[in-house]
Amino acid sequence: MQWIRRKRLIDCSAVLAVSLACAAAPELRAHEGAAAVVSGAGFVAEQPVAPNSIAAVFGGEFAAQTTVAPAGAELPYELDSVSVVIEDSAQVERRARIFAVTPAQLNILIPDLPAGTAHVRVMRGGASVADGEFEVRLVSPGLFSAANTGSGLAAAVAARANADGTQSHENVAVYNAERGAWEPLPVNLAAGQVYLSLFGTGLRSGSELAAAVGGVPVDVAYHGAHARFPGLDQVNIGPLPLELSGRPAVDIVLTVDGIEANKVQVAFSLGGGEAVTFNNRIVRLFQARCQVCHHPGEVAPFSLMDYASAKPWAQAIKRETAARRMPPWKPVPGHGEFIDERRLEQAEIDLIARWADAGAPQGDPADLPEPLVFNEQWTLGEPDLILETPEYAPDPNAEDDYRCFSIPVPTTEAKSIVKVEVRPGNRGIVHHLILFGDPTHQSAALEARTSDGKPGYQCFGDAGFNFGGVPGVESVMQGGWVPGYRPQELPPGSGYYLRPNARIAVQIHYHPDGTPQSDRTRVGLYFADELTAENAQVVPVLNTRFTIPPGEKNYEVTAELDLDGAQYQLLDGVLRSLGKGGLYPAEVISVLPHMHLLGREIRMDRVSASGEETPMVYIDDWDFDWQDWYSYAEPFQLQRGDTLRVRARYDNSASNPRNPNNPPVAVGWGAGTNDEMCLVFILAKIPDICASPLVACPR
Repeated sequence: MQWIRRKRLIDCSAVLAVSLACAAAPELRAHEGAAAVVSGAGFVAEQPVAPNSIAAVFGGEFAAQTTVAPAGAELPYELDSVSVVIEDSAQVERRARIFAVTPAQLNILIPDLPAGTAHVRVMRGGASVADGEFEVRLVSPGLFSAANTGSGLAAAVAARANADGTQSHENVAVYNAERGAWEPLPVNLAAGQVYLSLFGTGLRSGSELAAAVGGVPVDVAYHGAHARFPGLDQVNIGPLPLELSGRPAVDIVLTVDGIEANKVQVAFSLGGGEAVTFNNRIVRLFQARCQVCHHPGEVAPFSLMDYASAKPWAQAIKRETAARRMPPWKPVPGHGEFIDERRLEQAEIDLIARWADAGAPQGDPADLPEPLVFNEQWTLGEPDLILETPEYAPDPNAEDDYRCFSIPVPTTEAKSIVKVEVRPGNRGIVHHLILFGDPTHQSAALEARTSDGKPGYQCFGDAGFNFGGVPGVESVMQGGWVPGYRPQELPPGSGYYLRPNARIAVQIHYHPDGTPQSDRTRVGLYFADELTAENAQVVPVLNTRFTIPPGEKNYEVTAELDLDGAQYQLLDGVLRSLGKGGLYPAEVISVLPHMHLLGREIRMDRVSASGEETPMVYIDDWDFDWQDWYSYAEPFQLQRGDTLRVRARYDNSASNPRNPNNPPVAVGWGAGTNDEMCLVFILAKIPDICASPLVACPR
């Protein structure tokens, strides 16, 4: 096990995404203008902080919005016009690098200060907004928790040395989106030697470390500064003794040079001899990963809410999860970091297989957790405006039905849509939907020309018209819904610009189940009190000029968007003329790749002016039935001179079971079922330009 003693094992970017973005830090009280500085991991009030550690600063109105330092770049000394100056005990002033700025909190990197009393001053635009004193101690250990509160489940990874000489890593906690809470993934100690890699700050300079888990002493195998992340420390403890097996959520107590860190927790399973049952393990996994789609009235074909519903499907669940077809999550790891990933860990897949192969036992009813209760009302509260599609009954015998409905939006003045919630009327047949902006009422004309006697009109791929909105202001898309997709809340200060009396074309993909059913879907729009400073823009990266020859199994089509193009230079110039600093860096919030039935894989990369490629999204097993907006954990920043490059591959052979043409024919760009597309949508934030005399924004 020397490898665990020598190496910094774990890529802790997931830990940092939580801990450095100030997403859920506990509320610490400080007088307005009196800065309080605490450990960014432990959040223990009035506890000293260590040099070169991550700290949180409270006590002022620091900014109007949240800004996070760009990933991969050196931390800045100034972020969103905020800077931090620290005077150490020797009265030497030093600037602090900044991880993130929020309205009420800063996360900073403490400089290499001597021990003693230090003074901190927070500046915004050259003016002081908060100041105060804090103590510096050479060692002041703090451990990160999964929820970034300084307590609860540990932000940790179980590192396992398997009998065959391989090594594996397992999460010890999982975020349950429906409960809005982190839940334990109990560690199995029976298979191989198991260590815990803990992440913290303020402990790298310690010389004597001791650890206990659930009151049981455990060796400290390694501690030190993490090589990749400023201020982050890592501690590997173990091997963990078998006597901890079966212990629920026990405390991890870490002492560094006699100073105890904040307590975090980890849970353990009964080990290899434990019978994995629905009640003790599987239902918790289903709650965290599956039940959002697999509950009555949803689009999934069966429920996983209780044992009686789940047991008949045990082998099918094992097969589909082992093949990674379920849960449906298409992006390949390492090509963009996204929130709300529906990907199962290998340990979770193995757990399902173990349960299914044992005959899918039910287990002790006393082991059952509280059941999830799914909210059938407006999750975000009563909307400012509710749109409703007419009642529509798709052909029960059709495999798929794509229908667009032209819905008027009765507003008398321009609005900014800041939140969108979709409530399908019949989740059993609604596969997904997209909201297309239609400021010039083209969808109404298409609907009026429909001759099939049904509400709406047929559409596939898009809403069937060329968008007529104001470039840089109005957005071609304004939200959507797929099973498991939570209501969309745009970043603070941004929204979809909605002109007075516009329309929205609601495109719904119906997937009938063979029985006569109907649907009436509602869309809730939430408006800002005033027009937002930034407009959310859906921008297409596309190629409309290609032909896929018949018989080609692996035909490549590329598309590019030059961010130094004339239209973006013009937009940059308009923003600068308004004193808004220009277009760059432009922030991308999320992406949506799109092809039709011949598509096999699609990827998009950012190519810098120097030719360096950075992956943004990659899907290597395209399925038209599973499309989604993929939202970045942190906004993806684009610079002047960047190019967005899309590479898509298609199978137009007779062996492609999805090929709609038999025999295959040449296929090019188009909105029809038998046509194709090469397209990735990006959702970006663009500062508002309506104040410019060059732009005519309908008000």
